[in-house]
Amino acid sequence: MSGIFSKGLEELKNNGWLILEDGKKIKKEFKFKDFKQSIDFLKDIQPSADALDHHPDVCIYYNRVIVELTTHDMGGLTDLDYKLAIKIDELYKMKTSNL
Repeated sequence: MSGIFSKGLEELKNNGWLILEDGKKIKKEFKFKDFKQSIDFLKDIQPSADALDHHPDVCIYYNRVIVELTTHDMGGLTDLDYKLAIKIDELYKMKTSNL
């Protein structure tokens, strides 16, 4: 878990992120009304991911988006994963506050 301190990891866990692979990866599922909202959410994530030059692994289902974050070249979690996870949570809250 290079770079992510236990406080940050606890914050992510409290926000629904799962800690996987002995702390080397985080994962969260986001639910939506339909496929369009799922795709729009991924489009919302893309500028933030590009700005950090850090891109998530993503699975899209009809009304679900599953996001996994790790820093592959560091072999685990870093501050980039924490920052992007927090931003993704903010985007989700904005998108679903209107539902």
